[in-house]
Amino acid sequence: MCPASRKRSERASFDPKSVRCVGLLPALHKRRIGAAVRDVVHWFRRRDICCLLPDERASALSMPDLAADLSRIADEADLLLAMGGDGTFLATARLAAPSGKPVLGVNLGGFGFLAAIPSGAQMLETLAGVMDGGCRLQNRMMLQARVLRRGEQAASFLALNDVVVGKGAFSRLLRLKTSISGEPVSDFPADGIIVATPTGSTGYSLSAGGPVIDPEVRVIIVTPICAHTLSARTLVVPPSRVIEVALPDARGDEVNLTADGQEGFALRGGDRVDVREASVSAQIITLPNATFYSKLRGKLGWGSPR
Repeated sequence: MCPASRKRSERASFDPKSVRCVGLLPALHKRRIGAAVRDVVHWFRRRDICCLLPDERASALSMPDLAADLSRIADEADLLLAMGGDGTFLATARLAAPSGKPVLGVNLGGFGFLAAIPSGAQMLETLAGVMDGGCRLQNRMMLQARVLRRGEQAASFLALNDVVVGKGAFSRLLRLKTSISGEPVSDFPADGIIVATPTGSTGYSLSAGGPVIDPEVRVIIVTPICAHTLSARTLVVPPSRVIEVALPDARGDEVNLTADGQEGFALRGGDRVDVREASVSAQIITLPNATFYSKLRGKLGWGSPR
């Protein structure tokens, strides 16, 4: 059994021998995705483990017998396999988190910071090692974002990486009023603000000048985007804090909220966004030798000779 990493809930665990059904979430645009999915399905079937594919992807891959809607996959699968890049992994994690299902990633993309299993010849060999117990389960914090409009909730989003409030391509600078648990913090012009988890600290937040945070540390990272003041800096706050971002009155500006860079919502003047630690977490399967620091060396080039 894979040992669960410590967290506020010690219940998280994953026993590969208990897996009877796997939900496959492939990125159809990836090169050779059809061959990779067929190989994985055949590998699981030889072990009497059923596989499910989302309806439209089952149709596209000519596997109608595996078709199921997303709610059924989230409910019936004991394991969700994200086959693609980091974007596919993030979408799969958001699907899996409410039901507490573990997520395992096959890296068919370029960067692949989140996925554990490499593509190509090593894919099935590494998958076999995971299913034989050679893995760890990490419990990653997530964020819950709510859009409040005229005092009522207009939208809600779950995010593993980050929640961003930012301007559109042709909008002028924003003056976002940011508070933390009711305490005013900032009111300066900027292109927007990023609220990130430690998992998301190596994403957009890092590009905007934010820190790199070990994902086992439970904090919330608040990073301004291109702030027009030299004093603007990233804040790292406890997970008990609520980040509140208020928009000024409508001036025709295009302002959007995005969750993990994938789900979006058009904001209006007077809207308020609050972001807090979600009540659910992402259960991520990793390899024993694929530590966070080894990924910093390999993916970000920290170990490269100068």
